[in-house]
Amino acid sequence: MSIELHIFLPESPVPTTKAWQDAIDAAAFPVVLNADTDLPSHRGFLPAEYNGKKTGFEFYLDAASDIIATYPHLAVKAGPRTRCATFRWGGDLLEMCAALSAAASLAKLTNGLYFYPDDDIIYEADEALIATRNDLKSVPL
Repeated sequence: MSIELHIFLPESPVPTTKAWQDAIDAAAFPVVLNADTDLPSHRGFLPAEYNGKKTGFEFYLDAASDIIATYPHLAVKAGPRTRCATFRWGGDLLEMCAALSAAASLAKLTNGLYFYPDDDIIYEADEALIATRNDLKSVPL
């Protein structure tokens, strides 16, 4: 079973991997992304490290309208955010921690909207950072 979450992003240029890594570092999450990743064209598994251990998650960048078609109640909340970064992982806790940390950091960096469809959780960027920090405290790693 795979789990996913979405970050709705503004139309502005997609941040570089370095800018995203800087946002992760500023949020004090122990994630290191693969520095060679070209985010605008990347589709699939994105290697990363979490607390020094190799892991990763799937990362896709699509039109926000693709996700809003499935979840129309997000249209108003997403507003002018026309892109959507999807994070997907399996049952591995390292993958989950890396994906959650990276997603919350990307939301903060881009003023994105965080959406976890399984529980219909919607966070603005600052809320996403706080919630992710709290969620990670309960993970037994």
